[in-house]
Amino acid sequence: MQTFSLAMRATFRYAFFSMAIVAILWALLPLYRLFLQSLLLGMACSLVNGTVLFSKTWRIGQMAVDPSVRPKGTGMLQRLIVAGFAVFLTMRFPHLFGLAGVLIGLFLFQVLGFLFVYRSFK
Repeated sequence: MQTFSLAMRATFRYAFFSMAIVAILWALLPLYRLFLQSLLLGMACSLVNGTVLFSKTWRIGQMAVDPSVRPKGTGMLQRLIVAGFAVFLTMRFPHLFGLAGVLIGLFLFQVLGFLFVYRSFK
């Protein structure tokens, strides 16, 4: 479980670095603001989804150690609601967000998590 925790810590660290880089680019490149703020919205929702997924996975790992700890669901509905909310904001405010940036941003945590968690278990 400690290996998983370290991999998730690295995932969160690089996700925050990615968000910081996109925020700096947003400030420096006014022509691409629509795409970059869409990317930031998707990345923020991806981090929320990653936090929910990490907490549920951690709880299942704790259940393996202590059987009295019971997980309360998989968090699938919460993650779908967050992603749906990001898409809803994109459709509601098309002058502020673009769908392509939001969808790319929603995959940030999954891609980073795959890279770091998969590499840590080798």
